[in-house]
Amino acid sequence: MKYSTITSGKIFHKRFLPETHSFDFSHYMLLINLSSNEKFPKLFRFFFKIQNKYYLDSSNNQIIDKLKNKFTYTESHSPNTLWMLSSPSFLGYTFNPASFYFSVNSSNEIEEILVEVHNTFSESHHYLLSKKNLIKYNPLTFSNPKEFHVSPFFSREGNYEFTFNISDKIIFIKIDLYQEDSKVISTSYSGKFENKKSLKSPLQIIKLISCLTKTEMRILIQAYKLKFKIKIPYVPKPNMNKGNLKSTARGIISRLKLPF
Repeated sequence: MKYSTITSGKIFHKRFLPETHSFDFSHYMLLINLSSNEKFPKLFRFFFKIQNKYYLDSSNNQIIDKLKNKFTYTESHSPNTLWMLSSPSFLGYTFNPASFYFSVNSSNEIEEILVEVHNTFSESHHYLLSKKNLIKYNPLTFSNPKEFHVSPFFSREGNYEFTFNISDKIIFIKIDLYQEDSKVISTSYSGKFENKKSLKSPLQIIKLISCLTKTEMRILIQAYKLKFKIKIPYVPKPNMNKGNLKSTARGIISRLKLPF
């Protein structure tokens, strides 16, 4: 990670139980150096915004200030660079299934990661990944109990393994869910960092817009297949766990009160 840019790649999703089902699609995200005061190009700012209230909590405090209060081992006066991998608001529309925040030291090593997950029920949850739950250094792999209801086709029980492999050119993130010692689902994002000019490239901006506007439709299509074609049992949403938050980055699905 060297500079703010657009990342281009592919999401791969596979469930193993109770029935096998998989899909993949192209996906674009925005990598931001939160520690920098750089301004985005005018063309980018015309279409997109980074609104503080849609990240980490509903306050209008700066994202970097919120993040410093979340990280355990990154002191507020630390020289570490803080990065965010997420999606911007497009003409007022915002929906972020997952955002990733990184604390990177002067040796370009990732010290801590915060994963912010949103579901389609207007809720969010933060998973803090640090040396406390680190299980492997290369690639960086963390273990954490599942504490948040995401899919209506899986219960809230289980344990996640988060894997990160990030260099100057590529990024790979994988999240595996285990229930009763069996891997039941695996989701990964494999991408590359575009060059500095990507933020003012009309083609890259069009691709990012297309990706943002398709996200919830893709969720609905896959939910339809699981429910009505594969006939996987539906799991009702449980009550909110302590530590879960009401999300301000509400998408269309939650506004329409759809059960997915």
